[in-house]
Amino acid sequence: YINVVCGMLKADTLDEIELVDNKDVKQLDDFNKTESPYDSEKTIVARFREQAKRNPNNTCLVFKNKKYTYREVDGITDRLARYLVSHGVKANSVVAVLIPRSEHILICSLAVLKAGGGYLPMDATYPPERLNLMANDSGSIMLITTPEFDRLIDENFKGERIMLTDFLNADCRDAKLPVPKKNDLFCMLYTSGSTGLPKGVIFEHGNSLVTAVWYNNYFKMDDTTRAISYASYGFDAHVGDLYSPIIAGGQIHIIAEEMRLDLFAVRDYVNQNK
Repeated sequence: YINVVCGMLKADTLDEIELVDNKDVKQLDDFNKTESPYDSEKTIVARFREQAKRNPNNTCLVFKNKKYTYREVDGITDRLARYLVSHGVKANSVVAVLIPRSEHILICSLAVLKAGGGYLPMDATYPPERLNLMANDSGSIMLITTPEFDRLIDENFKGERIMLTDFLNADCRDAKLPVPKKNDLFCMLYTSGSTGLPKGVIFEHGNSLVTAVWYNNYFKMDDTTRAISYASYGFDAHVGDLYSPIIAGGQIHIIAEEMRLDLFAVRDYVNQNK
């Protein structure tokens, strides 16, 4: 049979048979032209700081009726980052974040990154067993949470617990902030556990910047961009959602949890906010 096929296609052996023609090859090559120049030594933190200097009065973050400028987000997260440094957060420290979906998912995450650590994003809709495994297996030295969600994490967690309200009101002006490097921990995410126990996966700053830059290029983002953060905070897609608009100088709109399951409401929000 192989000899018959080779004879029909005028080939001596199977490896000489071309399954695609030149037109198909060109199309495949065009699909995969995803290379684009960028400064791989920079991080999302560095790119955000550049936008805060370039466009300090532009709206950066929106949640419901709350709006924050780049100057405000930069100032708040610097203050909170100094507090974290004073509490022992350093390069590659893991800080778990278990809070309601709001503007604070960006503020807390960016504060951890500015402190040099990496954050563990936790979705309160996950089963308590998964949340506790993540908190303990990750080696998190701190948990930022709320009284409501704090009850989901049992006494086996040995890290420091800090309530979100206390954290947002914290003030520390003396601690020196580090400069994150591309190979430092950015965040830790956990697999579904479908093949056994969930496993922690490390995102480095370099990985995360590449993701955000790809979004920038594909969607042609700039300082006029308005985008929504729709993905679950505990899902890897949140990295592109949250950070790609703010490294381009645009706006990120956090979609409320109650709206995420109502696609008609999301459509209306997108149209109303352009």
